[in-house]
Amino acid sequence: MKQALRIYVLSITAILLFSSANAQIKYNDRVYTSDVEIHDTIYLNHHSPHRATFYSAVVPGLGQIYNKKYWKVPVLYAGFGGLIYFVGYNNFAYTKYKRAYEVKLRIESGENLKDEYSYLTKQSVLDLKDDWRRYRDLCVIGIGLLYVAQIIDANVDAHLFDYDVSEDLSLSIQPVIMEPFAYTNTRSSIPLGMRCSIRF
Repeated sequence: MKQALRIYVLSITAILLFSSANAQIKYNDRVYTSDVEIHDTIYLNHHSPHRATFYSAVVPGLGQIYNKKYWKVPVLYAGFGGLIYFVGYNNFAYTKYKRAYEVKLRIESGENLKDEYSYLTKQSVLDLKDDWRRYRDLCVIGIGLLYVAQIIDANVDAHLFDYDVSEDLSLSIQPVIMEPFAYTNTRSSIPLGMRCSIRF
């Protein structure tokens, strides 16, 4: 009888051990238990700010796509396109006035050249050249700032991706009759007030 009971207890224990081991089968990031899908907290996929930052650093706009902010990508590339266009335009004007300044210097040294900007003085051509170079350099700086800003934007959006913003955001203002203080004369004055409560 003891041996039969021992075999029975061992067999029940073995069945329970093997059935619990087979009931939880990990597949990718989920644990399936008795045909019910349960997300394992260890393997839950979360939105990674590091991944969004890396994507935006490698390809501008890819972090915004990863964050599912698709509308930002055309705005971003319109900004890059506009700045690149103005870099080219300002560089064209800068090289034009740079050549004009070089021509004026060569004419002063005695060479016989045609001055296309004879109506401008040498100093005004130099000022125009410096202005257009400054505009070009500012546009290049703008491209760098836009690049850094889109990386920061992707990082912040990724941090706030799972942030729950409730639909029920309300402000309630109500008049309140407060309890009188011990030192106040309750016959002469009633303490009134306003109660503000924000629900979020």
